Amino acid sequence: MPSTLHIVYQNVNHSPQHTHMLLERCAAQNVDVVCIQEPWYGPIRPIPSASPAGPAERTDNNMLYGTQLHPAWQLIEARKDARVACHVNRRLVNAVVSLDSTVCHRDCMLLLIRLDPQQDPTAILNIYNDSNNSAVEYLADIAPRLPAIDVAGGDYNTHAATWDPEYPPDSSARVGEVLDLHARLGLRLLSPPGSKTHFPHNHHLRSTVIDLIWVPDDRSPDLYHIRVAPYERGLSDHAVIHVHAPTGEWSYHGAPTITAKSEEEKEFLADIRASVQHRLPIDTPLQSTDDLQAAVDALFECILHAWQAHAKPLVICSKSVQWWDPSCSEAKQALITAQKRLELTKAYRRLKSALRARRTKHLNERIQFVAEQQRRVWDLMKWVGPR
Repeated sequence: MPSTLHIVYQNVNHSPQHTHMLLERCAAQNVDVVCIQEPWYGPIRPIPSASPAGPAERTDNNMLYGTQLHPAWQLIEARKDARVACHVNRRLVNAVVSLDSTVCHRDCMLLLIRLDPQQDPTAILNIYNDSNNSAVEYLADIAPRLPAIDVAGGDYNTHAATWDPEYPPDSSARVGEVLDLHARLGLRLLSPPGSKTHFPHNHHLRSTVIDLIWVPDDRSPDLYHIRVAPYERGLSDHAVIHVHAPTGEWSYHGAPTITAKSEEEKEFLADIRASVQHRLPIDTPLQSTDDLQAAVDALFECILHAWQAHAKPLVICSKSVQWWDPSCSEAKQALITAQKRLELTKAYRRLKSALRARRTKHLNERIQFVAEQQRRVWDLMKWVGPR
């Protein structure tokens, strides 16, 4: 079971193309959280009149306004036109994700991730500090009300000898405000001094260190691992920073479940019936409160044992789809086996046929559910779905 959280920080320069590439790469690298500074915001697609999008998401010409989305990631944003945003990997199926309401500013957000019900949430602070020192000054004002922070980082736009000995420092007042804020929050600098993070597109300008990571000063430095990766910056002029932060033990596997209308469900119900007939025959006495309690306890044990025997943990990845079932898995495995035997054509046709049949069945079930339960046929159309 993992005991660390893999977090990535980068300023993406308002580029939707680079944001997509970053999320794709981070999904392949099994990153857990991506903290973005200067995300892209703009019109995404037209909004029909039946769409429930609110005024904050609708432009004057009826376009949906927002930022980049990716199927492998859950977008966490504090407000529209924010200069920070976070993406949480959908593999964290057990995680409870929220934002701390104490922080309400377009340049910073405090992400809380509870990985296990028995653990305290991991607090991740994402900062974009502009030339006016807006984020630092705002956080300094609310510092006494902030919870303990596990990782803080982002684009600070501040030069200081403490983290960039080779570049002329900014004013002592600006640097002092940054250092004083993190001292009040009980944080120390984790970023290695002199490790360049900003590479201007103008090659005549010098590389600098302005993207920083801070961690609690009462924890051993051996618990954290940081890697600055300038070669991963892509279209951005900021390096990608990888941070591994310690947490308690947690799991990517979701709660055990049994697929509806599957063979496992039939076996589960059959086991319950058999055990109930054995444990609770027709002549079971139910004359007193104790008798009734004993019967209920026996019924609960029957259901519990059957559930433990047939339920399996849910595993989610970036390619998970709702309609996938065992028949698709069997066809895929047959294709892999055929590849080894060089019998590709027949196995590939079998896989396509299984996928087509399962998608059709899933769509028919969805149409029936919408028609009978919701009675909102337009919910089936793509233009009212999530962007």
